[in-house]
Amino acid sequence: MAVTEDQVRDALRRVKGPDLKSNIVDLDLVSEILVKDGRVYFSITIPASRAEELEPLRQAAAKVVSDLDGVDGATAVLTAERQETGGSGIGQPAAAAPPRAEHPRVTAARQQGAAPAAARQAPPAAANAGQAPSNGIPGVKHLIAVASGKGGVGKSTTAVNLALGLKANGLNVGILDADIYGPSQPRLLGLAGRPKQGDDGKIQPMVGYGLKTMSMGFMVEEGTPIIWRGPMVVSALNQMLREVTWGELDAIIIDMPPGTGDVQLTMAQQVPLSGAVIVSTPQDLALIDARKGLAMFQRVDVPVLGIVENMSFFLCPKCGERSDIFGHGGAEKEAETLDVPFLGGVPLDMEIRATSDEGQPIVATQPDSAHSKVYCEIARRVWAECEAAAGQLVPPTLALSASGDELTVTFEDGTSHKFSAEALRVMSPSAEVQGHSPSQRVTVPGKRSVTIRDMKPVGSYAVRLSFSDGHNTGLFSWDYFRELGAEIDERWASYLAELADKGLSRD
Repeated sequence: MAVTEDQVRDALRRVKGPDLKSNIVDLDLVSEILVKDGRVYFSITIPASRAEELEPLRQAAAKVVSDLDGVDGATAVLTAERQETGGSGIGQPAAAAPPRAEHPRVTAARQQGAAPAAARQAPPAAANAGQAPSNGIPGVKHLIAVASGKGGVGKSTTAVNLALGLKANGLNVGILDADIYGPSQPRLLGLAGRPKQGDDGKIQPMVGYGLKTMSMGFMVEEGTPIIWRGPMVVSALNQMLREVTWGELDAIIIDMPPGTGDVQLTMAQQVPLSGAVIVSTPQDLALIDARKGLAMFQRVDVPVLGIVENMSFFLCPKCGERSDIFGHGGAEKEAETLDVPFLGGVPLDMEIRATSDEGQPIVATQPDSAHSKVYCEIARRVWAECEAAAGQLVPPTLALSASGDELTVTFEDGTSHKFSAEALRVMSPSAEVQGHSPSQRVTVPGKRSVTIRDMKPVGSYAVRLSFSDGHNTGLFSWDYFRELGAEIDERWASYLAELADKGLSRD
């Protein structure tokens, strides 16, 4: 018998809220419960600032629902839809605004103080010592994003044929449909049904033409709108990437949502991408948006593997006359201007469109066609660029001392820098410390005894350090570590001078 929403709520009452005094249902944190075909979907409302901290709560909620009779699987996502208020900011009734806004440092200190005593006193995890943290996907060598600055340029069709082109070149490949609002891969690969859940609780990917595939399109009916806010989307994407049994793969192609908004940027930061492929049509309007997509990946140090010009030209199937409907060569010129590889042009062709609509992608069903050879050549170039970029993206080794008071950063070329936790804290690259201009830089006192509590990787280019005083908003990029290491003596002397000038103390 199918489970009901009331049964789901009753089960979730067994999950304690963040205050540990009540449960997430009575705190009114659970919403958007959907029961369909044996699977349950629901969201848990939390403050965005506590998303990482409350991930175990989400996992616990998903487990108690998964254990219900009649439930084949549960998907719980964290979403931040409410205004954060005083107290814990969770499950509290709306209150009148205080006369003064609480300073972020006070908020951080209050949240740190609210943590269980064991958590406050715990030393840094031993696993942090001697190696850099990793947020990669076990067994997966490369994660390659296929993106576009706007919709309607054939990004998803390019993504699936690129994945199949890599497979045709002898690689083991999967594809993640990250376009939550408009999932296309189930239709493109001719897949239907619901993924099964393994004994380990992880989702088993669907398989189409030899590609391991995961998509939100498997979870909801085609045409059903998904009305989710940004944090909820990012949480769902992380689940589809990290809670799926992908196995050993050379690459996962990630069909990214179109555009360059918060979801795309957050995905680029949270997922350790090996590189990105930008898809554009030749006309100037599309190229303007393609530049934005390229700039977004460059901002977070994700290598742009190259640009594909889709719908590059049209050959009349009857007379053979060529027409440059959207212009021609614009993407190639743009690639040259931006100094990124041009991966190739794909023609506008009825056969590509027809095979895509029928769920029979052309690279899989017509491997000897001219168009399939174009995709396979693009795939060969993408893989070559990806392997070349991998040699340039080796992150440094981060070795944290047992007490958390010192971090050693060692780069592949042998260059090594030692930083005290105090120095990293007072020179954090966060806006709170750096301000928005040199004149706004804040001199942070009283951090002599601060320690590093945790290190979390951010994409492939940085690490987020969490300090014992609650500060965790600075992203320390590899370039920043190099810069800071070269200038640490000068910067430290300047910091001590600032303290003395302002009558502040390190204690």
